[in-house]
Amino acid sequence: MRTLSILHVGSFLGNIGDNANHRGFRPWFERLLNCPIDWQEFEIRNVYRKSAAFDSRFADAANEADLVVIGGGNYFEMWVESSPTGTSISIEDDVFSKIKTPILFNALGVDEGQGVTDTTLQKFRRFLVRLLGSDQYLVSVRNDGARATLDKYASDCPLDRVVALPDGGFFADYSSCRKAEGAARIGTKITVNLAGDMLERRFPGGALLDYQGFLSEFGDVLRRTDEAISGLRIVLVPHVFADVRVYADLLARLPDRLRREQVRVAAYDNGPAAAYAAFSEYLDANVVVAMRFHANVVPIANGVPTIGLSCYDQIPHLYRELELERHAINVRSPGYGALLADRIQYMTIGQAEIKAELAGVNAAIKAMRSTAEATIGPWLDRHGLRRSCT
Repeated sequence: MRTLSILHVGSFLGNIGDNANHRGFRPWFERLLNCPIDWQEFEIRNVYRKSAAFDSRFADAANEADLVVIGGGNYFEMWVESSPTGTSISIEDDVFSKIKTPILFNALGVDEGQGVTDTTLQKFRRFLVRLLGSDQYLVSVRNDGARATLDKYASDCPLDRVVALPDGGFFADYSSCRKAEGAARIGTKITVNLAGDMLERRFPGGALLDYQGFLSEFGDVLRRTDEAISGLRIVLVPHVFADVRVYADLLARLPDRLRREQVRVAAYDNGPAAAYAAFSEYLDANVVVAMRFHANVVPIANGVPTIGLSCYDQIPHLYRELELERHAINVRSPGYGALLADRIQYMTIGQAEIKAELAGVNAAIKAMRSTAEATIGPWLDRHGLRRSCT
C-alpha cells in the first residue's frame, strides 16, 4: 500500500487550540483516504516571524507532495495589508501558479474581527475567485460564522463551491484524560480560560467595558461563585503566553484566601502533549467558562457544560451556529457579572439538562461532517488520491 505525502500548512507549536484541531482532523482524514500518510509540516507562524516564506522553495515542497492541506485555522482573516491575498496566507500569484498539487483549505475561519479594508477585501476576493474557479482547490470553512462572513463580503463569488466543515477540535479525542464514570470528585471544578491577546479590541472602553472593568467584574463573579458553591475549585488554563498575564492581573484582585486555597493556574506550554494536559482540565470540569475558540469547542464536543465569554466575533458566531446562544455571555457589557454568576450556578445544578442539550448539538456536528465528506471524497477521487493508495 502506497504512503501518501501531505504537506500540512498550519500552526503546530503555537496556540494549543491548533493542536486540538489537528488531533481531530488527521485521524478522520486518514480514514477518508484509507491509506498511510506521511505528514510534512510547514509552520505558518515562521512566516509571521520572517524565518520562513511562501516562496519558490515552498512551491517545490508542495509539488513534491501528493496533496497540500492548509489549516485548520483562522487563516482567512481579512486585515493583512502586506499580504498578496489580504490574509495570513501571504503567497504571491507567481509562486502560487507554480504549485500543481491539489490543495485542500481545511475548515478555515473567515474573520472580520480585526478589521477589513478596501485593499484587503479586494485582494481576498481575487484570491477566493481563483480558488473557487479551479478544481485544483477545495475550500472548506468552519462552523464559527465563516460562511455568513463570506456571504457578507463575497456574495457575488461562487460560494456554492465552499464546503461547510466543522472545526477539527470538535472531534479531538481526549477521552482518555476524562475521569472514569462514577469516579469521586472533590468539590466542584470550574475551569476558566481568559484570552490575553487583542485586549484593546476585546475591551475598548467607552460604552463598553475596558480591560480593568472586565477584570473587576470577573473577580466579583469568582467571589460570588465561591459564596454560592461549597468545595469550589477554580483552574485557570492558559493557551498562549498572553493569557498568563491576565491570570496574574486577576489573581491580584482576588481575596487572599480564595487565590491561595481554591485557585490553580495550569501549566503554560505548547505542542500536542501540552494540549493534552490543558484539555484534560476542561474535560474534568463541572463547568467551563471560556473565551478562546477551542477552549469552547473541545468541552462542548465532550458534553461538558460550557459558557462562552463573548468579547470577540468568533464566540457569538460559534454559539449562534450551534444554537446555544443562551450559553454565551457578552463580557464587554457593563453588569455582565451578575448574569455570568447566575449562569455558572445554573449549569452546576442543571448538569443533566445541559449534557442532553449538548448531545443533540454534537449529533448535528457529526452530520455536518458526513455531509462534507460527500463533496470532499469525490474531489480526492478526481485527483487520484484514494485510488493511488491501493
